[in-house]
Amino acid sequence: MAGIVGLTKIQHTNATDAFEVGTDGSVTFSVDKREKIVTGSAQDVTGVTAKTITGIPSNAHCIRLYIDGTYKGGASQSRFRIGAGSIATSGYDWRVAAHSLGGSAYTEGSTAGCDSYADGASGSSYTLWGYYEVRKMISTTNRYLINSRLMSNNTYYYNSGVGYIDLGGTLDRVQWTTVNGSLAFTAGKIYLEYTTT
Repeated sequence: MAGIVGLTKIQHTNATDAFEVGTDGSVTFSVDKREKIVTGSAQDVTGVTAKTITGIPSNAHCIRLYIDGTYKGGASQSRFRIGAGSIATSGYDWRVAAHSLGGSAYTEGSTAGCDSYADGASGSSYTLWGYYEVRKMISTTNRYLINSRLMSNNTYYYNSGVGYIDLGGTLDRVQWTTVNGSLAFTAGKIYLEYTTT
């Protein structure tokens, strides 16, 4: 037969509180190891050539930048980059597999950033949706793995990308821009989300 044990607190032998039970039955831990998801506010990219979001904490992981209908004219493609103290403009090892409704499929690569290859390769203007995800590699200090899933109204393109970059420190910022860096977006928003422990 099960019994009931009444308690309000459990301590370690060194007298440090491990956790405490509230009068409403809630439990609080002295060191909360549960993951927390932090989502930033929408960042409008209309009228800017680049939008950089800084202040990402050092304990962030599974960092995602969501692309919500960003649009720009001309043949310059959109580009995602990250940085530690400043945005890294080289050193990426990036690959994209692109598929279109017509059945064509091709791969592209870049060392200057994580290019979309979905919204301007043909010299036309297209809208993008999707996300870029960044995770720190465990085996190497400050090596970051980057993945992307993007779609556009450019012949129903669906692109998936993967790559990595070695930064000089802990990632603290991300950027959404264009390949030539001077073409302004005319619509759309981005959202930053990351998990901390």
